[in-house]
Amino acid sequence: MKLSILFVDDDVNLLRGLRRILHKHREDWDITFMDSPLDALRLLEEKGFDVVVSDMRMPELDGASLLSEVEKRYPGTVRVVLSGYTEEKSVLRTIGPTHQYLAKPCNTEDIVALLDRTLALRGVLRSEPLRTLAASLHNLPSPPDLYVRLTGEMRREASSMRTIAEMISADVAMTAEVLRITNSAYFSLGSPVHDVFQAVRLLGLETVRALVLSVGIFRQFDTSPEMSALIRDLDDYGLAVGGLARRFAREEGLVEGMRDQAFCAGMLSAIGTLVFLDAEPAKARAVLARAEQGGDLSALEKEMFGASQADLGGYLLGLWGFNDAIIEAVLYQNRPSVCVHADRSALTCVHLARAFGPRWPLGRRLLRPVNLDVDYVRRLGMEAKVKKWMAEIVEQDAGPSK
Repeated sequence: MKLSILFVDDDVNLLRGLRRILHKHREDWDITFMDSPLDALRLLEEKGFDVVVSDMRMPELDGASLLSEVEKRYPGTVRVVLSGYTEEKSVLRTIGPTHQYLAKPCNTEDIVALLDRTLALRGVLRSEPLRTLAASLHNLPSPPDLYVRLTGEMRREASSMRTIAEMISADVAMTAEVLRITNSAYFSLGSPVHDVFQAVRLLGLETVRALVLSVGIFRQFDTSPEMSALIRDLDDYGLAVGGLARRFAREEGLVEGMRDQAFCAGMLSAIGTLVFLDAEPAKARAVLARAEQGGDLSALEKEMFGASQADLGGYLLGLWGFNDAIIEAVLYQNRPSVCVHADRSALTCVHLARAFGPRWPLGRRLLRPVNLDVDYVRRLGMEAKVKKWMAEIVEQDAGPSK
């Protein structure tokens, strides 16, 4: 089935150029061009679209308002802003309803790459209800105590950049949101950023304060103490997996940027579980309870939801424009041999960390780790190293002899 895309821009010359450039993709995409946002809304009532790409500055209805309406009426639609308007207040208004931002002037290759990725992601997550769930997410929940401490720190005039970065980096949801925004074309920072402190430093304290206190990119998990404790366990698990993945990357001799990728992907490796817990808490807890009895977590998730948390997490990070290496590491964390790229990467390190690291999550529950993908390890010629690392981890876990 073709991907249906609606471009909305009051600049008819720009639309004409896009129509000419994208004509060769007509076999794969069903593309419509509109120069009026109000007409675009009327067309959306008659015909659904998979993707809406909107300009920001338009006389009848600006891009933020248009995409907010699209989000409200058609939450499963992928929403993209294409704009050269960089005034911060206007840019911040688009963060909530927008999945990705493309800055004008924009290379045609960037538009094509975004649409190609959107089409590929549909193959990753075939469940339409789950795609709609992922597309409708404004933000993900954080433990109430951490949320309160962070917002309190943000309101202090003498708030510390490092303290704020440390608070954010201790939470899966906050880490995902900050890195998502930092690496978007909103701020055009160039090379990818996978470290929260670097992200906070590059954005600046005032921008981060505006994002947290005015835009509301974070929210607290407003539910039972038991569920809040489970989210904290999930955060601890992400930090433990991320730290172990970074260690494997260092011992494998990967460059610093790839070590940061490994940590980031490890930290976000269970982000799909966070989405399940937020959207369907009773079902998610039932799956975890069955997994505690020895069931395979991915199989149980597919039975209950139609996809595993790795599938959902990879899709969500792709929707939010994360680096391909991060997406692959999350998506294929359980079975890296399925991934077409066989090089040593963040995926390698995250899989090993998931296989040899802590049981999921830390705390009360004891779910078995993922099975080591032996074929993948052999294909990379890493059997000896993996055995050595495994022995070291077992020895460390055992502690000093008495």
